[in-house]
Amino acid sequence: MVCFLIDRRAVNDALSDALGRQVTSHVDFMPVMPTTAAPAQSWINMVGLFKEQLFRPDSLLNQPLVGLPFVDSLVRGFLLAAEHSHRDALTGGERLAAPRAIRTAVEIIEENAHLPLTLSSIAARSHTSTRSLQQGFQRQLGTSPMAYLREVRLRRAHQTLLESDPSATTVASVAYRWGFSNLGTFAAAHDARYREMPVETLRRTSFQRSA
Repeated sequence: MVCFLIDRRAVNDALSDALGRQVTSHVDFMPVMPTTAAPAQSWINMVGLFKEQLFRPDSLLNQPLVGLPFVDSLVRGFLLAAEHSHRDALTGGERLAAPRAIRTAVEIIEENAHLPLTLSSIAARSHTSTRSLQQGFQRQLGTSPMAYLREVRLRRAHQTLLESDPSATTVASVAYRWGFSNLGTFAAAHDARYREMPVETLRRTSFQRSA
């Protein structure tokens, strides 16, 4: 028997990246996976290969250059193999069913999260009022525009920490790059979301590179 545990936060981040928008609602997965389906069989084979290679000292999976992308592929493959509430959107079966102004606002946030966006500027570029924008986000995404922006920034900052060299990058520079002017607020938000401080993420990446 092989047990494979995936952190829900990793699943949510991969899903958000794949959809091109932050996923703010709870993702409902079917409790079982039909192993006779081709996508499920393919994913199970990937897990089997991962298991066989992971504990071999000479395996390329022990190199972050290979191991990290492979793990990311396992998470994304799971999103395509398992049945869940966003699967049709991933496979092109549906599009974001939201008013044009909300879709535009989501695109603005996703593409410009590093810029000093405000509620009024997002509303103006989406050709709607701030009140309508707030109501639309709450109705369609279950959150506010600025809370959505903070989640996008936090996800991007976390990914930057994972990909950065700690000898050349600081937590403060990453925080400021993604719009967090208060380092303490960023650290607390990162700890609450990913259950580790930003500096730990940065150092963990360094350890993985040297392993």
